Amino acid sequence: MCRHLVGDDAEAAHVRLLTGHGLEFDMCCPACGEAVAEGRPVELLIACDGCVARCADSDGHLRAWRGTPGIAERPGPLDPTVRETPLPVDAVDFAPVDAADSVWLLLDRDGWIGRFAADTRDWTVLARSTVPAEPEHEPWAGHELRRRLHTYGDGRFAAVVNDFGRHGQVLDLRTGAVTLTLDGGDHRPDTVPFSLAMFERNDRTLVIHRSDWNRLDVSDAATGELLTARAAEPYRQSEPLPEHYLDYFHGGLALSPGGELLLDDGWVWSPFGVPCVWSVDRWLDVNIWESEDGPSLLGLAQRDYYWNRPMCWLDDRRVALSGIGSDERAMLAGIRVFDAVTGRQVSAFAGPDGELFADGTRLYAAGAAGLEVWDPVTGERTGVVPGFAPTRHHRGTGELACLGGSVLRRWRTAGAA
Repeated sequence: MCRHLVGDDAEAAHVRLLTGHGLEFDMCCPACGEAVAEGRPVELLIACDGCVARCADSDGHLRAWRGTPGIAERPGPLDPTVRETPLPVDAVDFAPVDAADSVWLLLDRDGWIGRFAADTRDWTVLARSTVPAEPEHEPWAGHELRRRLHTYGDGRFAAVVNDFGRHGQVLDLRTGAVTLTLDGGDHRPDTVPFSLAMFERNDRTLVIHRSDWNRLDVSDAATGELLTARAAEPYRQSEPLPEHYLDYFHGGLALSPGGELLLDDGWVWSPFGVPCVWSVDRWLDVNIWESEDGPSLLGLAQRDYYWNRPMCWLDDRRVALSGIGSDERAMLAGIRVFDAVTGRQVSAFAGPDGELFADGTRLYAAGAAGLEVWDPVTGERTGVVPGFAPTRHHRGTGELACLGGSVLRRWRTAGAA
């Protein structure tokens, strides 16, 4: 550590100087950190455990990273071939259908939804969505309103929502009927994607959806029946908080592979991104307030101005969150892995950046240079697919895919059959 951090009365705010060996770092005060950035030498002293702990035990004291982390490479066999298939329509979004073949739902600019078999190029128009356009929307932090398509299982039901907006619909694609009209409320929807996730339970397709800035509900996709009815008392300023009041803006959602746990990339004032996780089973079977203050509800991290960031489930228990640090201004590209049952961070490694996907064995990160393949246990990079940045994962075929102009671009993961 630099001498300005040493001693019981020294400041705790610091800069971390990466040594090039994994995430190993030395520490210096912010002023010495500026000197390092300018190429001037800084004297470092060997420090006692107490001085190190006073600074390093709280990420809130971190002001910046300097230097380059060490990234371990373990190249393995990888076929970088990306297949390109012409699309039948001008698609704005797409979603995988759970099938052994490469089948997808496509959403076009006019709201039409169809089923596309990529290998045979068969195309069937199924229904048309009529989600309001929200012309009054003003982008916050560069987040333009965008149409998003969701589906689950065999693709019978689909949801079309306005990410960073308030409106959406659930449709039965067998009949074309709208089964559920969605409204996420008008309080700062521009800060988050429309919270929505679909899953199957007891042979019913269910939809988790935002119904207000601080409330999620579960409804039946076929009938629109609300399964989480609960009456919350209104909060009035200067009065005590009512029971179960939640001061949390729900964000992007991701269900664990088995559907038991829900990950929510939301935020709280002032603002901090706080990814949270809780039990879906407890929510539906035991405690209707589980998403507000139930015993399974855990916050996995707190990060200043840092949400709407890549995240994914590695398996039914481990979650990978993008970014190492506690502040948007001092964030290192990399991954933090959390145990979603205990809330404990179990590992971290530098390198992965961009959208995240996992197949139970490998982690995939769609960075600026292309898709990178990582071992999430050792933190080693095992391969790269240049120029490919997928946005969807077809678990039935093991394909990662993206829309590329007028084509569907697909790459099959190494673990796929």
